[in-house]
Amino acid sequence: MMRKKLPLGTLVVFAILASSLNAQPACLLSEGFEGPFPPGGWSTSTSLGQNQWFRNDYWGRPNYTGGSGYCADNDDDGAGPGAARVGNNILQSPTFDASGYNIIWLAYNVDWYPVGEGMTGQVYVYNGSSWIMVMGHPQSRKTTRDSINISTRVAGVANARVRFTYSEFTGGVKSNWYEVDNVNVWGSDPPEPLDLVMAEIIRPKFWEKGGIPFQPSCRIYNNLDTAAHGTVSCEITNLTTMQVAYQDAHTSYSLNPGYTVVGFAAFTPFRNNYYNALFVVEHPDDVDPTNNTMERNFSTHETEYDVTPYEMLAPETPEQINPFMPTANYAERLGKKTVDVKMHCWIQDFDTEEWVYRDSSDFRDFVPHDTFLAVFKTAYLEIGTYIIRFWANGENNTNISNPPLVDTFNYTGIAETPIASRFSLDAATPNPCADFTAIRFTLGHTTNVTLRVYDATGNVVATLADGSRNAGSYTVQWNTHDVASGIYFLKLTTPEFRATQKLLVLH
Repeated sequence: MMRKKLPLGTLVVFAILASSLNAQPACLLSEGFEGPFPPGGWSTSTSLGQNQWFRNDYWGRPNYTGGSGYCADNDDDGAGPGAARVGNNILQSPTFDASGYNIIWLAYNVDWYPVGEGMTGQVYVYNGSSWIMVMGHPQSRKTTRDSINISTRVAGVANARVRFTYSEFTGGVKSNWYEVDNVNVWGSDPPEPLDLVMAEIIRPKFWEKGGIPFQPSCRIYNNLDTAAHGTVSCEITNLTTMQVAYQDAHTSYSLNPGYTVVGFAAFTPFRNNYYNALFVVEHPDDVDPTNNTMERNFSTHETEYDVTPYEMLAPETPEQINPFMPTANYAERLGKKTVDVKMHCWIQDFDTEEWVYRDSSDFRDFVPHDTFLAVFKTAYLEIGTYIIRFWANGENNTNISNPPLVDTFNYTGIAETPIASRFSLDAATPNPCADFTAIRFTLGHTTNVTLRVYDATGNVVATLADGSRNAGSYTVQWNTHDVASGIYFLKLTTPEFRATQKLLVLH
């Protein structure tokens, strides 16, 4: 059996759908009017005069729509000079099920050739309860393939329909014809949103040899089945000087479906330094920028051993409510047996810089690539903001953590006062940010308040609020254009309440 060739317009609609949808569109209705007329399930009707919808060979006319074979033809001219005027002369499709789709397209070939005024050629769709016009043809000849997005009309409708209507409302004139062919309806689900994920840092390793160049690299995951062209960057900061030591970026980088490894220009670290490597992938269509970054601290200190805390489980950040037992995972990372390892946890008051908690583990041996969950004694703290530090010592009481694990948290105690519960410091938006970010905070009553920004070394970078304010919610903006990329801390302080939030600035 010979397969009927799709007209060019049909291929255009498929191309539109294929470019925006992940799955092949489903055909919900297809009619080329090649068989008996009206086709099975189709019907004709009229509210004025006699029906004029027939297959075009009934009138002895060509198929003017550009389609092949036959077409549906409402031919007022072919009906002859004695033909009565017609009103609402309808060609109506059978029902089609659009209940499983969110995107619906209607396409058809048309040749509309009116003569004079008072004639209408229109297209309607049925949404389960009423007919809605989606196309009104002009008062001039139109030969084309129309493609109409009818998603808002029939998406989710189980008994949708299409109808083509010709009407002649004035006497003494008649149209030539209204021909329709290759009627198609397609349905599909909406496209899956793009979600690029910074999945893995390949280099640097946790320990790199000072003075020896290496190529920073990462692995990125693309959830779609088509390539996405994003911006991928790497920035390395010297944690001793807090200066950016290296920057490189790829723009419009092709990220294939699945995983793509991205390499950057070589970087040569100094000996006996700590560094932070930050990798970022960006795309304007990415729906979840929170998983677009990944960072790793690494060391070039010459050492024979490496037992480093890599994950803090307690306290909770940014807020710890109850007394807690500091807990962190440690790992041996050089593949060497390491004996007599002692793990430590110290906690420092953010404001006074006083060390308020210290505890150490018993000695323990680590086999190559061993991991250990270290749990320290319970910490009882005053309400406030704190810096917590985990690390390990080896032989001769020397540090073998590269680098130590350091974080900040707020401690609110067991019972919050009703007033304090009405105070809050929300996360900055956006975060990460490039040029500005908005910070929202709430005050439970009129009080003195300060909102300051600190860098990773504890220096005040900006004061965003300072003085008395009434109860309510406030939003302030911080222009980050002139500060270096890196980690900053937002600290809100009142006589009754203190809170800290972490902010990442990326340029």
